[in-house]
Amino acid sequence: MNDEGEGLDPRAAAALLEQTTRQAQRQFDLRRPLLMVIGAAVVLIAYGVLWLSVRGQHPYSGPAGWALAVLYSTLLVWIIVVATFYRRATSGVSGRSARQQKADAAAFIPIWITVYVFQGALHHAGASHAIVYGIYPAAAPIIIVGSAAAAYNVAKENWPWVGFAVAAVVLAAIGSFAGPAGVWAVIGIGLCVLLLARAAGQVWLRRA
Repeated sequence: MNDEGEGLDPRAAAALLEQTTRQAQRQFDLRRPLLMVIGAAVVLIAYGVLWLSVRGQHPYSGPAGWALAVLYSTLLVWIIVVATFYRRATSGVSGRSARQQKADAAAFIPIWITVYVFQGALHHAGASHAIVYGIYPAAAPIIIVGSAAAAYNVAKENWPWVGFAVAAVVLAAIGSFAGPAGVWAVIGIGLCVLLLARAAGQVWLRRA
């Protein structure tokens, strides 16, 4: 038995931290299928309303204001849901693991910002509305961020997520050929299917 003044053995402390981190990750993983199902609905709604607002436009002028309002409202709800799930799953986790998770998340923020900065550059250069407000915003974020996510997961040797990210990138690239209006529908439906398939795969693996 340790003396009253003796501190916790460093190896025991490290093992306890690792165990706590694994438990938090398992708790978050248990919710991932549900999050992906919610994400599938979010994608379908977000891309669906944008498609509804642009279908039949000749010439193409871009999504209507009401569709953008629905898009941003839906995304805000999604962000809040993910943050809430993640915060509950990782409550009590600190140290190197927590710092690494925050650094991983922060690394993707400049990528997202750059995607839309480049959209502004296209507009400034005089690109058509079909490119600036259609094909590019529908497909480019998925191609660029998806490629970064694929590389990140390769480094982590997380092969199921590598496959998901690559599939999303391929979907966005092929969907671009559907035109400035059709691209919203193709990618929206395709991403919804991919997310539902990934959620079903995770549930099946846990039960197998």
